[in-house]
Amino acid sequence: MPRSVAVAVGIGALFLAGWNCVACSSSDSHPSAISSAGRSATAGGAGAGNALNVGNGGTGNRSGSGVNPGEECAAQVSTAQAIPLDIFIMLDVSGSMLDSTATQATKWDAVKLALESFLTDDASAGIGVGLQYFPQLKPNTPTTCTSNAQCGSSAGPCFLKICYDSIPDGLYQCDTVADCPQKPANALRRCLPIAQCTNAPEYFCPNPGDACQRNPGEPDFGTCQALTESFCMNATICDVAQYAAPAVAIASLPGAAAGLVASIDARMPVGDTPTGPALRGAIQQARAWATAHPDHRVVTVLATDGLPTQCTPDTIDAVAALARAGVSQTPSINTFVIGVFGPKDVAIGAPENLDSIAQQGGTNQAFIVDTQKDVTAQFQAALDTIRGARLACEFQVPEPTTGGTLDYYGEVNVQFTTATEKKFVPFVDDAVRCDPSAGGWYYDVKRDAGMMPTKIIACPATCSEFQAAPNGSSVGVALGCETVVK
Repeated sequence: MPRSVAVAVGIGALFLAGWNCVACSSSDSHPSAISSAGRSATAGGAGAGNALNVGNGGTGNRSGSGVNPGEECAAQVSTAQAIPLDIFIMLDVSGSMLDSTATQATKWDAVKLALESFLTDDASAGIGVGLQYFPQLKPNTPTTCTSNAQCGSSAGPCFLKICYDSIPDGLYQCDTVADCPQKPANALRRCLPIAQCTNAPEYFCPNPGDACQRNPGEPDFGTCQALTESFCMNATICDVAQYAAPAVAIASLPGAAAGLVASIDARMPVGDTPTGPALRGAIQQARAWATAHPDHRVVTVLATDGLPTQCTPDTIDAVAALARAGVSQTPSINTFVIGVFGPKDVAIGAPENLDSIAQQGGTNQAFIVDTQKDVTAQFQAALDTIRGARLACEFQVPEPTTGGTLDYYGEVNVQFTTATEKKFVPFVDDAVRCDPSAGGWYYDVKRDAGMMPTKIIACPATCSEFQAAPNGSSVGVALGCETVVK
């Protein structure tokens, strides 16, 4: 009769410690067939808390295919070991980041302050952080231009004229009227220099010097003013590999903080928003890092103040599909999203669009920073939440102490215990199959991947349940009981 072993982790204490919870047997890598032979897992083992001592618990009543689902497995409270968390940040440095917030500081200055405070916060010590920016511009491209010649053949033309009569259907750059779409219902076609309303620069206007037209009850848009300089239309790099290569490689805080802060201080926002290749590159970098560091949890953070405007994919559904692929592939990479938006962004549904990316990225919803409030405080709060988002939601697979090979898909359970109930959390094949309400748990590798699991990961709904549990609750990883499946 096989012996049953459970590893229980107290939730409340781990939250206070600020760690990603782990029930683990050892920091050693698992052999191709896990056995207790040649491994130290006895009470009082060495390691000063780095090795989990799985004791000889009571015996489960297994026969035939195993104990009935829900039967209690022996439990022993054991020391938990933190899984290192690494964050790869893809940071928007498009020109709109220079827009003012309610405090008159630019979005960029407010976000910089939040990032630098987070990186130097004592609570961030031990976390790995890497960084890249979007957009990236083609070499030798000027940040502003007054003629096509300044942009050159690869980055030009200079965005100096637009087709005003086509604006409701899209923004068309033009050099002459012939570049403007022919609209049978609207015979008028005008290719005119770019001008913007002084009080609402997101609005274009055709007649410099005139008052900007507005509807009754709308705020004063000011006067139409011609631009004296613009930007090169094709300056943005769309190559995913450029975004997958970090500006600052992932490294542990606080040692990495100085290099990250220096990199951020050296940037100045300019250009468009190539969200598609930026996110794809971020996930590629995170997956490469996770592959090289299998004992770490690696996530991406997409921080932006707008929706895709350049490069492909350039639709929200397509960008969200990239986030979904990040979760479903091995190693699984979650994407957190932070949006910095004003009232006009909210009016066009920008928060809901970023929610779609976050949901497909396995993180439920985006963090929305309101530019009418303290942007720095909100942005740092989002980073602090991400820093602790994996608490009590990931566990290493303990190995049996009685010899034999562990049946990952037949004899492992996650048991959740509170003061009023004890239940088994159901197993699901992978993150994509997580039930949004019932939750579940899955391994860090797929069943058919030809690799052995090393981590047990709680689905978002189950993770939220763990995190909301009262003090005294615990999560146990139980071996020797028939796996409860969804």
